[in-house]
Amino acid sequence: MITRLKSFFTQPEANFQGQQAEGQLKPVLTALTVGTLLLAALWVLKPFLLPILGAITISVTFWPFVLKLHKLLFGSRVAAVFCTALAALIVFFMPVALIALIFAQHVKDVSHLISILPSWQLPAVPAWVGHIPHLGSHIVPLWDHLRENSLPSLLKQIIPPPETLISMVLSSAGSFGSLLVEFGLTLIAMVIILLHAEKLIDVLERISVRLAGEAGRHFLKRAEITMRGVALGVTLTAIVESLFGWLGLMLAGMPMGSVIAAVMFISCVLQFGGAWVLFASTIWLYFTAPLSHALILLVFALIAVANDNFLQALVIRRYVRISVITIMFGAFGGIATLGFAGVFVGPTLLYLVEFMLQEWVGLSPKDEAEKTSSL
Repeated sequence: MITRLKSFFTQPEANFQGQQAEGQLKPVLTALTVGTLLLAALWVLKPFLLPILGAITISVTFWPFVLKLHKLLFGSRVAAVFCTALAALIVFFMPVALIALIFAQHVKDVSHLISILPSWQLPAVPAWVGHIPHLGSHIVPLWDHLRENSLPSLLKQIIPPPETLISMVLSSAGSFGSLLVEFGLTLIAMVIILLHAEKLIDVLERISVRLAGEAGRHFLKRAEITMRGVALGVTLTAIVESLFGWLGLMLAGMPMGSVIAAVMFISCVLQFGGAWVLFASTIWLYFTAPLSHALILLVFALIAVANDNFLQALVIRRYVRISVITIMFGAFGGIATLGFAGVFVGPTLLYLVEFMLQEWVGLSPKDEAEKTSSL
């Protein structure tokens, strides 16, 4: 009798503890299930992740432009998306395609230049260099040493032979074809995203609010602004500076000016700037062409130095205050892991991690200069 009474009173308590444990375990199992399904979905979509990332970047960048076109074109979303796709082709895809065509057309010229570089020597030091106060006596011996010994042997070590270069170009033909396919998939994905943008934005906002409340919504908005600012700043700066450099190279009569302008574009995207390319070309013209040609290109190179430090910061700071170091490391790491889209996704991710850590420790400054409006 006593045993029955004891079991009668202890059984509800055990049931309550079991229900409590089950209630605590259920969210964990749900999260694990959802996470597993998401990982499986990403694994299935792995061949399309890079085009999707590129499409997201371009869609976020041009979304305000789509909204304005939507109003101007009498509420036609299809027409607005079509015009946006053309703009994306001009801003993002056309420069890359032109660079590929330029290098393809000048393969022989580039291989010939590389074949003669190992035997190239610095010319004799100009007489005026020796008259520079305090420095001339040190520059002349160093110049002569580079001219006679160090530079030719160094060039032979770092420059591949023309046969290796040609084989590398031929082997990259397949990768160029895959790049075109990737661009095509990116354009298709961008059109799909922009046609259903409101629904996607609503889903993302609901997820961010569910995860972190209003802070999640704010974080999502900051990610949008950062990605738009970085994409516009990096791309527009590279286009403007390479076109400006191409104009100076043409006026100065520099051989293979289009190839050098393409190198400038790549250097600007990778955050090295384009001024160093113009300065190197100026030195080349000083020894191989009339002095007036070198002076013309020198003026363009000096303007490019100011452009390196002004234009990109001007565009990006309309949206977000992000450091040059963050952009540089993000662009390097992004392009190494995610391809072309990583140039914009990498800096955005690094900045968001930096912002999240600052918010976590309470050190994030109030940035009143950031704007939610777009160009």
